[in-house]
Amino acid sequence: MKMGDSVLELRTMWTSNNGIVPKKKTRRVKEVVIFPLISNGSTSLRRHQDSKNKRATIPTFQRLQEMFFSDCRSDHSILAKKIRSNKRADRSIPLTKVSEESESQITAHLRYQFLQRHVKSYGQSTPSEEKGVNVLHLQKMYLFKDKAAFKALPDGGLDDTEDTAPQHLLQSLVALEEEDRVCVNQDVTTWAESVPEIVKCLLAGSSNGVVKTTGGDPHSLGLTVITDDLEHAKKRRFMIYICGGYKDTVAERSALMETVFPRLYLYCKQRGYDFRMVDLRLGVGDPVSDRHDTAELHVEALAQCQETLGPNFILFLGQKYEVQTLPSTISREVFEAIVNVVERDRQKMSKKKHPKMDDVISDSKSNIATGSDTGSFVVPEHNNNHDSGDPAPKSGLMSDEISVSRNSLSDADETRISPAATRCWADFDRDLILLQTWYRLDENCDPPVYRLLPVSTQQPDFLSRDGQRRRQARKAWQATCLHLWGVLQRSGTEALGEEGTSHLLRTVLDWEVEQGLQSLGAKAPPEEHCHCYKRVIPDLHYSLRNEHAAHYIDLLEGRPQVNHTLNAAHQGFMDRVHKKLRHTNIYERNVDWGRNGLNPKHNRSQQFYTEHISSHFQRTVINSLNKVMKGNKAKGSFDIRRREASRMRIQEEIHRHVNHGHTLENHHVLRDGFLGEMRRAVEEGSSLRPILLLGPPGWGKSTTMARLAHLAPSWITGAVKVLVCFVGLTGESRNVRLVLQNLCVQLAETYSHHTELSEGLPHLVNEFHSLLGQVRADSPVILVLDGIDALSEEHGADLSWLSTPLPPHVHLILSATTDSACAHTLQKSAQPTVLSLPPLSPDDITKALKHQLQTDHRRLQDWQWQLLLQACLSCPSPLYLEVVYAESVLWSSFSPQGSLGLPPDLEGLYVGLLACLERTHGEQLVGRAAAVISLSRGGVTEEELLDLLGRDGKVLQEVSLSHSSSTSSSSLPRVPCVLWARLRRDLGGHLTEAETDGTWVYRWTHSELGRVCVKRYLKTDDSRMLLHANYADYFRGTDSPHRNIFQPLAWTLEEDSTKSYVFNLRKLHGLPYHLVRSGQILAFLSECVFNYEFLLHKAWGLSVLHVQEDLKGVVLPEKELVDMEVLAATLELSRTVLLQDPCQLASQVMGRLGQIVAEDLPVAPGDPQKFSYLHALLAQCARSSLPVLVPSYSFLVPPGEIPHTLLAGHTSIVTALTRGQRGLVAATCDGDGTLKVWDLELGRAVRTLEGVGGVVGDSLTLCLEDRVLVVRMGQSLQVREVDSGKVIYSESDSLDVPVVTTTCDGQLLVAFYDGSHLVKVFDLVSSCSLLCCVNITLDCDPIHKDHSVLVSHNSIKDYVLFAYRSGGQAAVLSARGGGCVVCHQSPAWCCPPYKAWR
Repeated sequence: MKMGDSVLELRTMWTSNNGIVPKKKTRRVKEVVIFPLISNGSTSLRRHQDSKNKRATIPTFQRLQEMFFSDCRSDHSILAKKIRSNKRADRSIPLTKVSEESESQITAHLRYQFLQRHVKSYGQSTPSEEKGVNVLHLQKMYLFKDKAAFKALPDGGLDDTEDTAPQHLLQSLVALEEEDRVCVNQDVTTWAESVPEIVKCLLAGSSNGVVKTTGGDPHSLGLTVITDDLEHAKKRRFMIYICGGYKDTVAERSALMETVFPRLYLYCKQRGYDFRMVDLRLGVGDPVSDRHDTAELHVEALAQCQETLGPNFILFLGQKYEVQTLPSTISREVFEAIVNVVERDRQKMSKKKHPKMDDVISDSKSNIATGSDTGSFVVPEHNNNHDSGDPAPKSGLMSDEISVSRNSLSDADETRISPAATRCWADFDRDLILLQTWYRLDENCDPPVYRLLPVSTQQPDFLSRDGQRRRQARKAWQATCLHLWGVLQRSGTEALGEEGTSHLLRTVLDWEVEQGLQSLGAKAPPEEHCHCYKRVIPDLHYSLRNEHAAHYIDLLEGRPQVNHTLNAAHQGFMDRVHKKLRHTNIYERNVDWGRNGLNPKHNRSQQFYTEHISSHFQRTVINSLNKVMKGNKAKGSFDIRRREASRMRIQEEIHRHVNHGHTLENHHVLRDGFLGEMRRAVEEGSSLRPILLLGPPGWGKSTTMARLAHLAPSWITGAVKVLVCFVGLTGESRNVRLVLQNLCVQLAETYSHHTELSEGLPHLVNEFHSLLGQVRADSPVILVLDGIDALSEEHGADLSWLSTPLPPHVHLILSATTDSACAHTLQKSAQPTVLSLPPLSPDDITKALKHQLQTDHRRLQDWQWQLLLQACLSCPSPLYLEVVYAESVLWSSFSPQGSLGLPPDLEGLYVGLLACLERTHGEQLVGRAAAVISLSRGGVTEEELLDLLGRDGKVLQEVSLSHSSSTSSSSLPRVPCVLWARLRRDLGGHLTEAETDGTWVYRWTHSELGRVCVKRYLKTDDSRMLLHANYADYFRGTDSPHRNIFQPLAWTLEEDSTKSYVFNLRKLHGLPYHLVRSGQILAFLSECVFNYEFLLHKAWGLSVLHVQEDLKGVVLPEKELVDMEVLAATLELSRTVLLQDPCQLASQVMGRLGQIVAEDLPVAPGDPQKFSYLHALLAQCARSSLPVLVPSYSFLVPPGEIPHTLLAGHTSIVTALTRGQRGLVAATCDGDGTLKVWDLELGRAVRTLEGVGGVVGDSLTLCLEDRVLVVRMGQSLQVREVDSGKVIYSESDSLDVPVVTTTCDGQLLVAFYDGSHLVKVFDLVSSCSLLCCVNITLDCDPIHKDHSVLVSHNSIKDYVLFAYRSGGQAAVLSARGGGCVVCHQSPAWCCPPYKAWR
């Protein structure tokens, strides 16, 4: 059937008989009810006034029809435009199964088309009029609005009475009075015509009509800019922001956090990714905060999630409207325009007669109510016969749409603050006083704004420790907030227009949805990262008397009736979500209410719904994550993947330091004169001596070093390579060995690509100096090491590698705290050029402050500027300047002069900061959080912090006073995440998020704040040890229902018959660290040192060197434990093997200790065994979780036998080796021709000689008390001085291979030539002069070939024993005489002499 061939007929119709609806119809007549289009054309006030007199004589239905069928509707109808656009859009939408609500919307659209065709066919005279039925003549008549025309009509027509009209129909219709009173705003004008020009300019620059301040303003919505150094790491991090109603979506959000989050966390960790779900509503019941920063807080958290890949925004919607909030700042022009409207209305009302004042005030006060059960602001709806004709409200969601929302109650609720019929000048006077009391002009912002005062300024009990007084103050503020909101809405509509008011009065959910549904780049539409779950309770309207119904739908105060105004506003909000997000990403689900509401324990429908939502959410997120993960799977064996993971960690660590230097350098505006002094020190000083920069804490050493690293390449000629390391930036950068490893990797990539680096500290020291020796004049290197006094206790903060004289073209620049032990050690050993950072000059301070104020678009009052400037002059430190400026950002122009003060030192400033945070957030919460961060190992993750906060009973008691709603599940954080998020935001730049141990942690930006926190909150050793014990319990997984998920030793994944491991580095590092510092030595021994699985995972995930560092770092309270010594010696013997293959740990331990442990038997019954822990360790090795070869007996060298030490330092393969003539000295040569002289007692190279002439020695000899080194390569011979490296003799024209030895205590060098009888003797004392050159003649004639001459390296006086392999004679040569003195003939039956000599 074609659409044009049918007419919509309603068999049930409305009739009227003098305004009374008959109970029973005597005749059923098929009639057509037409809902024509309301014109949205521009209607001026003058036209309305001209037609006002005509309306008195024209019947109502005729006036309506003239309006409906006017010619202008085709030009100005928003609905008609939408229909045409929807027709075009429908062509590209595939067929799909739609929900009931969508079906009803489609039905309404089709019915509207039928009605339009019917109108065109029959003209303005409808069948109902012909039959004398006045369908529109009702006490209250319903007409479609322009944007509500798509709402669903009820199936089967309309009911007989108004009271029984379906609720979803009432949301789509507008009630009109019987007299059809038309107001000025009935025909809605466009935004450009209704908004004042100045307001339009403001809104053009600010999407919400509120001026956004930039920079450090804590009240702004400015988002933190993520620098490039985090982009690579962000790829391994997923963050999903979850939002929804505070009350009506608790079940869904809690179910996700309880059941789905652990699964997704495990799924991501198994693949090497970090995962977080952020729900700032979890555990709280409303958005109320003292400083009204909830919207900014949520938007910033959402923006952080949007910086990660994968899905990042999940929206849950029900049938309840969001809680209204007030704007924290309002632009000066907007606020004054609203005030002008209030003052104008007050002046108008003061000229009119009004009822008795007391009655009016009492009546208006009684209309303010607070819905304590739902946590939102609810106002009773008045059922009077003088309903307002204002348009139905819609939520101001999108800035690019024309919205008629006022974000609140309208219709009959226009009287919610003070009924229009009873308002007087006193009501407007009270509104004006309320605005001026709570909003104050802040001229410190540029441009100035009106700022909403903190709640505690007028309600001091809002931050009270008394729970009852705090709740009373909270309830009083809710009433005040409702009144303020109503004033802004009512007056803002006239001052700003509907669009401006809607932007001004946005809810938190409005902010989140607008931010979340943005397109992230040209190729990332919202459908790529956003999903919406929509829950519908069809039978909720029949259970409005239920005590829990108000949590899921907006009701009138004290009555079980739907608040149609808020319900309509919610529908408008839903419509805009549908327009921004494709229907494929909106999942609608129905759930039955049940007898006891949505209780999963009693409502099977709710239980099935939550399970279904959780399952669907998990599948959706995993499918999105797989798109990111699919190309990042590691391939190869365990060893290959382990080496690749180690290489990636080193590269990422290097990038973090480089980019941190760029960040610091960009903010450097101080000490330009001192940089000139440093330039002179670099240019004029010797590169053999390092430069040491000293300064007190907070004196700007790191920033200066970053600036120096940026400028230094222009100070030195050549292709300069700059290597930077900011010690303490990450946990790994505090370890000397890892710092050296990073430097060696960078040097090797520049100067020696094929170098295989070691991992042990002594080896790295040698390789470090070897690589520095390869630096060339055309490519010098500058090493910038900042904060070397922050090196941790591993290896005793060894700095001996910095004391060695530097080779040419290498510049080493260090920085340390002035009075640190590290600085004193370096000044004694390295003898550096010392430069001291000067204090900031007054010009630098003034320049820096003005620059920052200009950048942040702020200004200060004259007395505030003087206070700030004098404080900075009293403590001319860059850190003090930074902290004190951050404090001044909180100042407003109306701050009382006596309330501001700045301590003269940095410690006092930090103490004041902590005290202010305690007043705002709670003493226990701030103290515990600061202590946890201060005692962490390199930082604390958010999960660790929330768990440790929840373990403190005092914190939980304090939190319960602040928030009546709390999480009851043991798997959810006991401290709401929003409390930590708000504290983190107030800490600002004092807290930094950095990546370490494969995850993200929070740490203090400057260590000085950590010292102040320890001094303030951890005054005793017992308090510190207790907190370390709490840390250890967390890593153990104590009281955790998901211990295997969150705190395993490694996350394992088996795919395609391949098992992969991702190691929990936080636990492998943190558990032994905190056990030792909490004094739990026995637990440290049993759970870490002598726990095979822990040792295996740490040696595999990190290296066996980390295990050895743990053993060296522990201090036993009693006598030395024999087990520790034996295990340490065993690991030292097996270190080379375990560095290559850590999985051989069980084989190595049992192969070396099996026999020792087996023989450890008690001497007599009851006597203790010698080893207390090794027996259990070997038993665990036999039950290894990995397939290992377990030896049946000890076949490896046990501890205590011949010790050996490996030397490392060459960058290529070693080709020759010789020992010295005196002491523990050796010499080596590598494939590059580099020669090294070693001190075997120290285990490091003491001399390095570069190759000359391309000679790569295959034989070395140390002569003349190890002062001369003889190098032979094939037929070439080279003699060099060890100290200077000078070549004192060289020959390369020989056809035979020389075989050299020494005599006369190394003073004479004797060279036999393999292939001839020639012998040369050189006097090394006389600069290697030729002493004699003779041909040796023996009785037998040997056959000369390769390696035919045998020479003894031991001699007496000047005698040298030699022989030929093919001959039967041996002879003794006199080096000084040049002839043979003894010949020995070997018998025929005797073995050749060379065999006997061997």
